[in-house]
Amino acid sequence: MLWFRKIPWLSISIMTIAYGISGWLYAAWAVEIINQGKLFYWILENNIITVILYGLGICFILLIALAFTAPVAFLTTGMAKWFRTDFGAFMSIILGAMAFALIVQRLDFFSRIFVLLASAMLVRIELKIRGIKTWISSLIIGCLCLLGFGIGIIAYTIYFV
Repeated sequence: MLWFRKIPWLSISIMTIAYGISGWLYAAWAVEIINQGKLFYWILENNIITVILYGLGICFILLIALAFTAPVAFLTTGMAKWFRTDFGAFMSIILGAMAFALIVQRLDFFSRIFVLLASAMLVRIELKIRGIKTWISSLIIGCLCLLGFGIGIIAYTIYFV
């Protein structure tokens, strides 16, 4: 019964709901692309388009869930050498300005990504506070993100298709 109290139910439910809504919106977009029959201006069969789109969605969700919930030391390892040179610092400023302009231009899209990131980080912080190891928390977050995303896709498919 003690392990049951270690689980942060509120933050896990917020993350699952956020990824479920994201799955719903992604399924709506994917069905529209599948009905067109074209993917990146390639004329493909609907089954191939479906596999490609949902495979890309799963990879994107895992990238968001795992890459941004990784330990900070892991993320800063490669950046230390990059910022030591003048060219690296200059390119970082240029790329940061371009990223900021892109984010401001497509704020509706990036706000969804920020919500997904924030919910995954909230669960990671809650699991770390409760004393769960980093790799176990990353595994839990990855599985729950895929579960919420899959529930959203299935719900959209049941409701509309």
